[in-house]
Parts: sequence; C-alpha cells; structure tokens
Amino acid sequence: MMKLISAARLALFRAVRQAPGSITDSATRLQRDRSAVKRDLDALERAGLVTIVETTLPGHGRMKQVRASATRLTLVAQLG
Repeated sequence: MMKLISAARLALFRAVRQAPGSITDSATRLQRDRSAVKRDLDALERAGLVTIVETTLPGHGRMKQVRASATRLTLVAQLG
C-alpha cells in the first residue's frame, strides 16, 4: 500500500472525495496534467479507493466520472 500512496495521490483522493467529477475537473482543481491524474486515478481504482464510471453526455460524447469508493484512507505503520 505504501507504494500506492504518494502525496499527489493522497491529494487527488481527497479532492475526489470532496468533489466528485470528471478527470479533467480533478486535474484542473489540482493544477496537474490530465494524463498524470488519469494514471494516478487508475492506480487508486485498482486499489478500490475510487470508482471511474463512463457516462454518455446528452447529444454526443462521453465523460468519465470519478468518485471516492472509500470514505477515508488510514495508513498504519508497522515496525519490525
């Protein structure tokens, strides 16, 4: 789990938990590159922390909506 969580991914998880939305919305709020945010969201989704759902927009196009699957993330250090 420690390999999964970085400062950027933790900030992303918090942002998605506070305001679910599109990948582009998250990237804009965090002032990060969209492709980097997408890679981080894919990793968080594999870990079960977020859900990415593709929706069809009225008229045309699609959008991937991101929302937190977990309400919180707790890290506990184990020594020795």
